[in-house]
Order: sequence, then C-alpha cells, then structure tokens
Amino acid sequence: MTNVLTVDCSADELIICAVFGGAYAESRSGGAQRHNGAVLGCVDKVMTALGAKPSDFDAFAAVVGPGSFTGIRIGVATIKALCLATGKPSVAIDALEAIAYGEGECIAAIDARNGNCYAARFDKEGNMLEEKLMPRAQADAAGVAVIDVRPDDIGKRLTAIAVEKVEAKRFDAALEPKYLRKSQAERMKDGD
Repeated sequence: MTNVLTVDCSADELIICAVFGGAYAESRSGGAQRHNGAVLGCVDKVMTALGAKPSDFDAFAAVVGPGSFTGIRIGVATIKALCLATGKPSVAIDALEAIAYGEGECIAAIDARNGNCYAARFDKEGNMLEEKLMPRAQADAAGVAVIDVRPDDIGKRLTAIAVEKVEAKRFDAALEPKYLRKSQAERMKDGD
C-alpha cells in the first residue's frame, strides 16, 4: 500500500491531503489566506489524523503549477524540505491535471486574469495534449467541455494522481515550479 502526502498551494484554498495505511485525511485552509503561515499546521493536522510521521510516507507530492506564483513556491519548498528531511522522493502534479482527473475529454482551465486562462486539453483517456496560457474565449470555442472550477473532491483526485505516479516511479527529483507566463514583476521589468 502506497503512503503519500500532497501539498497544493496553487490556489486561494490551501489543501493538504494524504493516504496512509489505506486511510485518507485532508486539511484545507478555508479560503484566501497566506499559505506560508498555514501550510505546516495543515500538514501536522493531516499527519496527526492519520497517526503518521514524515518518515512513514513513501513519497511527497506538490502541485507545481500553474496557479499562484508565490503559493506554488511555498508548496514546492515545503515538499522539498520534507523530502530532504526524510530522504524520500518527490512527485510533481499539474494543477490542471487534477482538475481534469476522471473527466474524460475536456479542457481544464484556471483563471489567469485579464480575460486569459491557464488551460490544458485532455483526451478521452485523460492524457494531457497541450497546455498553455490562452484567451478564455479560445478555450470556450474549442468544442469540448471546459472545467474551470476546482471540484469538491480535489484532495482525493490529488491523492489518486500522487499514488499513481509513485507506483509508476514517476518521481521528479528537481521539483520545480511550472509557470506558463512571466510573473507580474518580470512583465513590468521587461515592459510587457
């Protein structure tokens, strides 16, 4: 049985979820909060609920993007620290992959402001075909369902993806944030 803990700081709501010994637990921040002040408390709540300690997990997973630039960095740094402390491997999860998980052919979209969205198209088997920043109108005109709301069961979807990747040994030793565009500071510096 695979034991894995996942951190998702890519959106307004922080989600920590884990499976340990076949039991599932999750903790959510409850909305738009500063993730850096809540992430470790939520990790502790999940581990306490499962009766687990960091060394009990087979791997740790982080949502690497797209989404909140700062949030992604917080989630990735948290997982890198847990991996460094325990010697366990890390897994990268795409936020759009989690939204589209189990939905079949669709476009998963996350609001990127100013009429744009981060979007990924998935085939009937759930394989990501392409991912990019695009105008929302382009995603809507693609001719397939657009899923633009994080589902209520996002924690269970994240856990399922993490378990699948760990069991397939699809680890990500680098575990780097995934950005589909420059940050606001970079755009301002470059005059974009």
